[in-house]
Amino acid sequence: MINNSYNKLQNLLSESVIRGDIYSSDGELLATTAYDESGEEYRSYPFSEQYCHIVGSIGQGLYGLEAAYNFELLSSGSNIFTKIINDFKNKKDNGDSLITTLNHELQTASYQALKGHSGKSYNGAVIVMDSYTGAVLAMVSNPGYNPNTIKENWEKLNEGNSSVLLNRASQGMYTPGSIFKLITLYEYLKEGKSEEEYSYVCTGSISVNGEVIHCNDGVAHGTVNLMDSFALSCNCSFINIGKQLSIKGFQETCEDLLFNKSLPVKIAYNQSSFPLKEEDSEFVKALTFFGQGETLISPLHMAMLVSAVANKGTAMEPYFVESIEGTSGNTIKTFSPKSSKTFFEEEMADNLKKYMRSVVEYGTAKKLNSFEHLTVYGKTGSAEIDSDRNINSWFIGFAEDEENEKSYTIVVVAENVPAGTSSAPSVTIANQILKVLD
Repeated sequence: MINNSYNKLQNLLSESVIRGDIYSSDGELLATTAYDESGEEYRSYPFSEQYCHIVGSIGQGLYGLEAAYNFELLSSGSNIFTKIINDFKNKKDNGDSLITTLNHELQTASYQALKGHSGKSYNGAVIVMDSYTGAVLAMVSNPGYNPNTIKENWEKLNEGNSSVLLNRASQGMYTPGSIFKLITLYEYLKEGKSEEEYSYVCTGSISVNGEVIHCNDGVAHGTVNLMDSFALSCNCSFINIGKQLSIKGFQETCEDLLFNKSLPVKIAYNQSSFPLKEEDSEFVKALTFFGQGETLISPLHMAMLVSAVANKGTAMEPYFVESIEGTSGNTIKTFSPKSSKTFFEEEMADNLKKYMRSVVEYGTAKKLNSFEHLTVYGKTGSAEIDSDRNINSWFIGFAEDEENEKSYTIVVVAENVPAGTSSAPSVTIANQILKVLD
């Protein structure tokens, strides 16, 4: 209620408190209160567009962490004597500062990879998260905006169907494509279907109620077992897998995985959607099994699911702030990791890890199998978005640094990739980011 922009308490606080600063975990100043030549306050964002969605802005409404921690930034932990002196002098108290979980090097690498500083720029999102704690280390959404000039450019930012203010990482609703095969695989294993005896002959296409569905680029995978089906991302095989599933069981599983439900996060987000019903056509069901139905998911939700696989089945609550500090450097409050929900039994999580490892060892993400200190697990996805077969390119996964006992969850989505593009941009983007962690 306090953070609601309609609450007049905010105005009262801003009259007596100078809005606090926001820092990265490694000490970079991300937002501060500055003064123009006439002595008027204004909000300054030193890195401009790079942090615009996650740090947010206050020039025209409240966004990002500026909104989520508005009350904290307008509170002052200064000692009582300083406050009394400031009151006598008619001076404002200094507000408390946020120390975020964001890592500047990782945020920069994620921003540059998505923006294509060495190649093509893509609209989309990147999230890097500590799998074991839920600390969000990087969050980038493109296109972005300059938060320093949001007020002056407000009309332009809202022209037509502009979506530059949308944080695609948490609010973007995407068709998952083949990354959803992780969920279909989980349901298959959960129902106790055979792994060892599964076999399917892929000819590159399959007919469902008179409609022909193809594997990506029409590739015929030949005879595949269950792990091959996942590693090579065989659509036809996953339709065959899906035909063996209980739709009611699938619905319940997706509900347990927080589809159609709230997420435990403090920033603005949209709920993922799994609308499949028993009475839907066989064609709609077939599409859903490999992620091309009416299912929608946000990158942030996907990051929670992936991190659970890395973390022995338990998803941690994504969090963005390590601590709140007073102007003298005293710690006002610290934020500790919190478990959200156990999505998978530990044995199941270990099994899913093996399947995700196969994708990198010999499947569709082989490019990520050459790091010195990281062992990468993943799943790629190519979600068709129009009749011209243009796609949104996905990579989801995690990288384990066993020597330092670390695990980094990474989710990438690159929008509107032209049909026939020879390589998956999401894998290339992930590769650039993981190099920083290696």
